[in-house]
Amino acid sequence: MHDGGTGDDKQGERLRRRRILSAGFGAAAVLPLAVACGAKDSGSGIEFRSPHVTDQPAARNIRDFGGVGDGKADDTAAFAAVAAVGDRPLVIYIPAGQYNVKRFPALPDYATVLGDGADVTMINYDGNGTLIELQRRQRVRFSRIGFYLSGPTATAVRLSNCFRCTFDQVVLRGNHLSDNAPRFVQQRGLVLDQNTGGTAVINCDINNFGYGLVTSCIQNYVTASKFTNNHISVLGTGGDHNAGLALANVEFVSDTDPKTTDRHILVDGPANDWWLTNVWFEGADTALSIGGNAGGPAQFGMVNCKVAARSVCLDLIYCRQPYLANVQFDPDLETPPVEVRVDGKNVPEGTAINLVSGSFDDVDPKAFPDGWHVIGRGAIHGARFAGTMVAQATTADTDIFQAQDPGGGVQSAILGSGAFLSDRTEGGIVLKDSAGTYWRLSVGTDGSVKTSSLGKQRPHS
Repeated sequence: MHDGGTGDDKQGERLRRRRILSAGFGAAAVLPLAVACGAKDSGSGIEFRSPHVTDQPAARNIRDFGGVGDGKADDTAAFAAVAAVGDRPLVIYIPAGQYNVKRFPALPDYATVLGDGADVTMINYDGNGTLIELQRRQRVRFSRIGFYLSGPTATAVRLSNCFRCTFDQVVLRGNHLSDNAPRFVQQRGLVLDQNTGGTAVINCDINNFGYGLVTSCIQNYVTASKFTNNHISVLGTGGDHNAGLALANVEFVSDTDPKTTDRHILVDGPANDWWLTNVWFEGADTALSIGGNAGGPAQFGMVNCKVAARSVCLDLIYCRQPYLANVQFDPDLETPPVEVRVDGKNVPEGTAINLVSGSFDDVDPKAFPDGWHVIGRGAIHGARFAGTMVAQATTADTDIFQAQDPGGGVQSAILGSGAFLSDRTEGGIVLKDSAGTYWRLSVGTDGSVKTSSLGKQRPHS
């Protein structure tokens, strides 16, 4: 994604994209996507078959088990029948259509569920329970299929004690909109709990839920995916130091209405590792809220990310080891937000490298506690060095080090020759004698050097 052009150009593009989001996903949440009711090519009458199943003769076509897919019939029984597998790994093929179900059948290990595309093979659920619930399963795969939930407290998928399950080109869509908020804020898209691990969410869309993805587990992964118009897109919860997630090349967006999205990522207590790489945020009141009063992640990292928000871009409430590198913070629409808010008591140390502001030149180093190591363009804040430190002058007339006042005025320096220079007439050199008394060395206008006692208390100026 590129952000070139003038400020007016950027603003216009953001507004245009928001209108598309609001219109596109808003309409989709009210009514399921319009798709072909049959699986035949209208011109030739030849039945379409997904290229992913043409080489799998064992794939079971839901139509062969009574599935209709016209958006009117109840296809629950057909799904139960097609899932009644014998001694072979189960492969279910669901041709393009809209399939209304009251429940989804249990799936065995290594099962695969394939559709013709996430926007043309759609499973509709109007209940208030959990549509797909897998327990102690491994390597179950969903691909090229969409799920639409209209029940106010429904959950699309819940994985408990499951391993290596995959969602590839899947759309999970709820019914949460600014117009109906807060009626659907309890809807959940994907829930990972009870030590579920190795879940891969790839090329997926999770939209219009109260909670898009909820995790209390570690070692799960989201990549090349998009979260749109969720009240809270990703929730890390449980408070047992376990919840964690890795996200790469992911986009979080929402419309302009404050009732739609509160936070994109919320970690609400003691958690494990959270890592974000190449992630884009816009449209939330607070983009990321990390940690709570009782604790937060053991590690939290953001690398090569862009964050825009209405009020706060990144709120670090509690975190043991935060690491931020190459992050740009932008205003969402017109109002400059708080770019980084750090709780100095609960997040006393961390690393911030090359944080760029869309409203100012750089993120102000003063936003970080003194224990942070902050490196900006040409500036280091809160640096700590252990061992031998070596610095070289580029030319003979260039200072090796400078001590500057808050306004940038030079107070003292190490010259290129190695000599010490004090630019403050009241400064000079301070020495401590063997009895513990401090003495200041200064020079008069005649070149004479004199000493003055500063007492035994270490001077600060």
